[in-house]
Amino acid sequence: MKLLTFVAAISAALVISGCAVKTSGVKKVGPDTYTVSADHLNASTAKASVLDQAAAYCADQGKELLVTKTLKRQKVKYFYDTTFLCLSKGDPRLVSPEYETTVEPR
Repeated sequence: MKLLTFVAAISAALVISGCAVKTSGVKKVGPDTYTVSADHLNASTAKASVLDQAAAYCADQGKELLVTKTLKRQKVKYFYDTTFLCLSKGDPRLVSPEYETTVEPR
């Protein structure tokens, strides 16, 4: 009985962890420039994760988010990599974004 309970608990943990968004965390790549990536079985969840993390990172610094590039790739899971700037309010670069989206083939 204990073995069955243990196997059921491990199986449930694996299923739950398989549904989690895997993320790189925010990484600095240049002056005021950062990147973050995430993957998930659902494209919207992966994209929302990187955008939420980028926005929170800039907000923590008291700055505004400007997305400059997004890479989307799909194999088994959807992968998003976003490059962004954290800019001070009033920065002349802080305009409506015309960012580049790159989709890699399967």
